Amino acid sequence: MHVTQRQSITDPVVADPGADWTVLPWDFAALDAALVWEAGVAAARAEAARDADDLVKVICDGALLWKPDDWPGAQRTDHEREKWLARVTGAGTSAVLFYARGLQQHHRRLYEVLLEGLAPRLAGFGLPCGDVESEMFYGHYGATPGGIHREGCSNLHLVLAGSKFMHMWSGDDWIPSGTRLRRDEEPLQGTLEHYLPELDPHEVLPLGTRLSASAGQCFFWRSGIWHVGESPEPSLSINIASYTGSFDNATTGLALPCGPRGEMPADWPARYREFAGLGPDHGDARVLARASALGMRGAAPDTAPAPAPAPAPATDAPSRVRVRSAAPLLWLPEGQWLHVATHGAVRAFPSGVGGWLEGVAGAEPGDEPAVPAAAADCARWLAEQSLLTVVA
Repeated sequence: MHVTQRQSITDPVVADPGADWTVLPWDFAALDAALVWEAGVAAARAEAARDADDLVKVICDGALLWKPDDWPGAQRTDHEREKWLARVTGAGTSAVLFYARGLQQHHRRLYEVLLEGLAPRLAGFGLPCGDVESEMFYGHYGATPGGIHREGCSNLHLVLAGSKFMHMWSGDDWIPSGTRLRRDEEPLQGTLEHYLPELDPHEVLPLGTRLSASAGQCFFWRSGIWHVGESPEPSLSINIASYTGSFDNATTGLALPCGPRGEMPADWPARYREFAGLGPDHGDARVLARASALGMRGAAPDTAPAPAPAPAPATDAPSRVRVRSAAPLLWLPEGQWLHVATHGAVRAFPSGVGGWLEGVAGAEPGDEPAVPAAAADCARWLAEQSLLTVVA
């Protein structure tokens, strides 16, 4: 397949989202094993505290460990993944997997990093009709628990530590006659999933393709591809799943045709609503917020701003900001107002801030644009959303 060079979370990036599968190098320093592990522990603690359900699975030699005391984060040493692995793997343990999903909903910093690193993918992939979800896999195992399976999502599976294999099969004609198919639903999307729990992957390996990747490489495979992972040594990876709504969706996403800086065409929200099958409750502002989050549901800022803060006195107005992130900054005109969105949040500002927004959207991280008085409220809000830092 053809790939193009681009500096982003994958370098090079997948140029053909319809390709069955491939292995690519990637390079994005802010995304590392320690950060993803922290997010996995945060998800485990959230489920242990009953703040969320169906986030984590810990499986040792095929047995599901239900007690939160066995999960990462339960003991003070568990901030180190190797110590947790040593604690749960007793003598003779041959396989262990810690799986956590919805990472970006439970760790704000990871959410910010994913937004910044994945933003360039919109040019090639567009926004999927379903959500985008991040998952962590850590451990060593002969086959992913549950066996060979397929989902209605494209996957970008980045290896952060260790190495692993991914076995892929296309179509259905390789499945032995009489094999039981188990249907399931993905808990967040309700999207159909298929499993072949009684089929030993090793019996059909010659009929598929074996891919290998180590830290600094990633697997990509499209929706509907049968697959199973294998990690002979301890490995840690993060999977970015973009839900396409079916096993064989020819249109993986709707292009995000931003202007030269970040202004969206007026008709784009309506086109996305039709593409994604969204109801009228998804107004233009809500769709814009979704686009700015790349389809992810993210953790709120550490200090959540008030819904509509009163303008600060002139003496407190920011005069200069530093660009903190290359995450999407989008806006949509509506009369004398602009709906401005970043990091999944949206707010309306007077249209006069448009020129200043163009400068911010075109700046690089580390640049320090001046803030005119008319844009002070917008600058403060963008700082609250982690896009900017107020420096003066």
